[in-house]
Amino acid sequence: MTVAAPSEAAPRLALRGREDAHARWDWWEWWLRQKQLRVRDDERQLDAGLFRAICAGTGLPAIEQRSNFAFASAQDGARRFAGVSSGDERPFTAVYTRLGNPTTAYLERVMLQLEAHHVAEKAQAAGETEPTIGSLIFSSGMAAISTLLLALLRQGDALLLGSVYGNTDSLARGLGKFGIEAVFCDTSDLAAVAKALEERPDVAAVLLESPENPTLRIADIRRISWLTEARGIPLIVDNTFCSPYLQQPFRLGADFVVHSLTKFINGHSSSIAGAVLGPFRFMRSEMFTWYRDLGPSPSPFESWLNALCLQDLAVRVDAQCTTAEHVAHFLHRQPPLTRVYYPGFEDFSQRELVRQQMRRGGSMITFELRGGAAAAHTLLDYFGRRDTPMELAVSLGSSISYIQHPASMTHAGVPEPVRLARGITPGLVRLSIGLEGESVLIEHLRRALAPL
Repeated sequence: MTVAAPSEAAPRLALRGREDAHARWDWWEWWLRQKQLRVRDDERQLDAGLFRAICAGTGLPAIEQRSNFAFASAQDGARRFAGVSSGDERPFTAVYTRLGNPTTAYLERVMLQLEAHHVAEKAQAAGETEPTIGSLIFSSGMAAISTLLLALLRQGDALLLGSVYGNTDSLARGLGKFGIEAVFCDTSDLAAVAKALEERPDVAAVLLESPENPTLRIADIRRISWLTEARGIPLIVDNTFCSPYLQQPFRLGADFVVHSLTKFINGHSSSIAGAVLGPFRFMRSEMFTWYRDLGPSPSPFESWLNALCLQDLAVRVDAQCTTAEHVAHFLHRQPPLTRVYYPGFEDFSQRELVRQQMRRGGSMITFELRGGAAAAHTLLDYFGRRDTPMELAVSLGSSISYIQHPASMTHAGVPEPVRLARGITPGLVRLSIGLEGESVLIEHLRRALAPL
């Protein structure tokens, strides 16, 4: 069922310091209508059984491991270079693999179904033939975010961000050389977001993670989307920590959804890839132009491998969430820890928002060690050994459990005062729960914590 913006949604505001979104983006008003009709939704997630069925699919495509494709005629070549395709074939699928590839197109379709199956159902019921949301696969999550920001932003714009992954933070700051300013605020605080948008009319896009990396704070995607819509500003949600199984941001009002497929989608630490999903008219024009020219497309084999791994996504994530719940409760009772952050706790400060947005609490846990950096290093060194069930490594979402130190690893590039202000302290440790099983993980965490 579609829902209109609730009564507390902000009215459409005059855009101060920046031209109207419709003048800037010819797809914006069309997209707002589509959001009203098909994208926002009362149901927060796709039915679990249907989600698993889509993941499993009907089999994998052949690996089209080739750089180019032969044309039937000169006219056929000209048509394909003009983006004309036949049937359900994605434009530019069979021209040159930098532009598209049948194996990658398969993964694009599956990601679209998992994030926005409800949109396609409503469009089909209405007899609409033009897609509402488009999907592109990239060679990495950072390639996906970089390309999207380059396609959306221009000189004189500001980008509003929350506490984000270290390289996303670095990228945003680096855009300053092109006259694009990074503005940071606590996106888990709705009032702070509203204040930042009011004070900075030059903000042209908002990028947030929910849950945040690594503090696991939650942003109210639905209410933030009312603020951004009212100002003609696209809202980008990095959904990597949840995957489409736990959270579907389009239903909540997001305009773009990005992923590092390397994490939960792949789930086996066997490939690096990324994805961007967003308004179809933008994705086929401005976004695809940058995709074509930058060349961030993955190899066909990487797309095939991610499509293969995606088949058991829901089963993996469910098992990881169950184990994480037990591990988090164990950690909560350990004297060397001053605090444990886990969205699945009943007393988690944003528990009601977690219930509204996420299917379960996830499999990411962050905790603070009383002994600071020295205690963190002692703990991490234990898991650097080869006879322990988890790895000292910086990825997440894998069948292998990973433990790491954000302040000196994933977020080391964030200026220290900023890290501390965000709660990324020397004693903070991030844990990604895999599939080893709760009893084994708890026993080794007990041993690792014993000397502290």
